[in-house]
Amino acid sequence: MADMSNSTLLQQIRQEMLATTEHVYLNTGTFGPMPSCVIKTMEAYLQQDWREGRLGEAAFTRMGNTYEDARKGVARLLNANDGETALTDNTGEGLNIIINGFNWRAGDEVITTNHEHFSALAPLYQIRERYGVVIRTADLGPKGDRPAAQAIAKLITPATRLIVLSHVSWMSGAVLDVGEVAAVAHERDIPVLVDGAQSAGAIPIDVKALGVDFYAIPMQKWLCGPDGTGGLYARRESLNRVTCTYVGYFSAKHEENVEWELADTAQRFELGGRQTAAVAGQAAVLHWMAETVGMDWIYKRIASLNAYTCHALQSIPGVSLLTPQPGTSGLAAFLFDGHDDTEVVKQLAQQHNIYIRNLHSTHALRVSTGFYNTEEDIDTLVQALKEM
Repeated sequence: MADMSNSTLLQQIRQEMLATTEHVYLNTGTFGPMPSCVIKTMEAYLQQDWREGRLGEAAFTRMGNTYEDARKGVARLLNANDGETALTDNTGEGLNIIINGFNWRAGDEVITTNHEHFSALAPLYQIRERYGVVIRTADLGPKGDRPAAQAIAKLITPATRLIVLSHVSWMSGAVLDVGEVAAVAHERDIPVLVDGAQSAGAIPIDVKALGVDFYAIPMQKWLCGPDGTGGLYARRESLNRVTCTYVGYFSAKHEENVEWELADTAQRFELGGRQTAAVAGQAAVLHWMAETVGMDWIYKRIASLNAYTCHALQSIPGVSLLTPQPGTSGLAAFLFDGHDDTEVVKQLAQQHNIYIRNLHSTHALRVSTGFYNTEEDIDTLVQALKEM
């Protein structure tokens, strides 16, 4: 499909993603529009369950194969090895699995940045309250354009046990230098956990090249998958750094004469059965994006639209761009002087059928450019903002 002309390919993609033709859909950083393959796959799975029941070895095997398809799809997306990915409900679950998996003691330290989402901060606050862990925050500046490796290196002490940061800032769209952070951290034998909520499906990710230990992703944003699906990468060499907080049937080996032993893979972090139809939808959209659309085309398209957006926004009087590196991620954040950010979002939706979001902490507005968007979508947004 990616061999077609851009216009033909976009037309076919948008026909598969009905919401993109019903609205000017510029909020993938919150929820992406699902393609028809997700709905059809989930419906077919549930229909079969309805007709045949969930009985016997065949049903269990079908469920297991569905889970493994989704794990392999996540592994291919991240360039991970087999056995290094686990299924989760969302990014937050993956972050919680790792953060709560250390045997914390009072005075232990964690380093994070001032560009982190609450999904990462919440479990950090929890271990601070529960165990007396100290949180150190690296200041990356309001745009997130200060080198994270340098800022974090200054905060490392003998008490540092974990570093947690995003790959792409949800506040500005800045791409953080997580590979350099990992190199600095590993000199001190400190593991690195990455929040991939705004990177997975938006920019190329190679966890081997980055050298990070753990990487948590969602499916419902840039990967356009079902709610309640996600993934967690755990580098094989780092598996034993983390103790499983919750365990269940899928966490363990099931071998004769073995009473209790954790799986040798990242599957040890999976508790039990999930909404399997949603997992089937997860596997389907990962396959569709990789095989039918093409990930290289997706990444280039998202970056091109982001650069186009950043340039167009700067033509609007009163706009101050917060995105430091146009064309490197899918997020464009900006301040709109003299306008209430909440009201701007409301007016765009109600009067123009345009959907973006605002960030309450900074009062910024944020535009997500998905691979399904068009330059006309951006032009429509810019014209509406100018009219304000």
